[in-house]
Amino acid sequence: MSSEKVTVADLDLNDEHMTIGLSDTLKEAAKRLLSIPGGVLVVLADDSKVKGVIGHKQLLLAIDSDADTKNATCAEHMEMDFMEVKLDEDLQVVMQKIRQRSPQAVVAIDEHGDFNGYFSPNDYQASRDLVKSLKKLKL
Repeated sequence: MSSEKVTVADLDLNDEHMTIGLSDTLKEAAKRLLSIPGGVLVVLADDSKVKGVIGHKQLLLAIDSDADTKNATCAEHMEMDFMEVKLDEDLQVVMQKIRQRSPQAVVAIDEHGDFNGYFSPNDYQASRDLVKSLKKLKL
């Protein structure tokens, strides 16, 4: 890692999430969430654009509000406080944006705005460590 900038694309953003559609049911969301403990579901429109996320909290809130999980859709219960970052963005800049905004979720998108990965809390920690290391090395 010489003087090249480290970008979002340098991270492994393909773990700790699954995707789901807007019209999929909460029952389907629950099944998928059970297969990725600690992860989230990224809710996508048919055009692969991110519309929201569903985690354990959103699912529990829906159940607590007596939502019919067999009929209620992900679109009705997703969290919409997410931030999109582009794959070619400088990681240090992204980290600043995340700290300033504090979104519920961060997703990576490609040059067309299509979903490309989920920036998990573990990715955030790894990025912080990487940025600290780069600063110490003056890179």
